[in-house]
Amino acid sequence: MLLKIGRDFGVTGRLFLHIASFLRGRFARIKFADKIGDWLESNFGTSAVTSLGPLLFIMHMHDILKCVMPKFADDLVALAAGKDVDGITKCLQNATDQLLS
Repeated sequence: MLLKIGRDFGVTGRLFLHIASFLRGRFARIKFADKIGDWLESNFGTSAVTSLGPLLFIMHMHDILKCVMPKFADDLVALAAGKDVDGITKCLQNATDQLLS
């Protein structure tokens, strides 16, 4: 994510360092009813209800394939249409491969 922020958006200096600090050393726990879990290091995503979270999500998603669309803030769906099942399969596999690279 930090590579993309610097490379694709030209963010440098103090702002870059602030974002890097925001993404590191975070902890989270789950509360359900009257039970509270242990603190765990949060290595993925951003903390809930932050001002910076939605902007970072947009920056992260800006270069995905046109056939891959955000369904929810943390969920994607790949779409393909056609008459040839093999062609559709190849298109969806290509989208998956590119997302994972």
